[in-house]
Amino acid sequence: MTCRDCPRYDGEKRICLDGKLNPHRYEQAQEVVKLFGLRVVCPFNDHRERLIYNRSAPLSRKAE
Repeated sequence: MTCRDCPRYDGEKRICLDGKLNPHRYEQAQEVVKLFGLRVVCPFNDHRERLIYNRSAPLSRKAE
């Protein structure tokens, strides 16, 4: 979802009302998570679920 389509986006100020970030590429999303944590990424971001999955139990999946 793009920010302009989100009900939590202020078009005049051009900011998210919740203060969330919405990186467009997965690599950007990874950097945001490393710097600020997962809570900063918008819940409507296309990459959020993948980020959560990769952070949940990466060691247990490597053993498979």
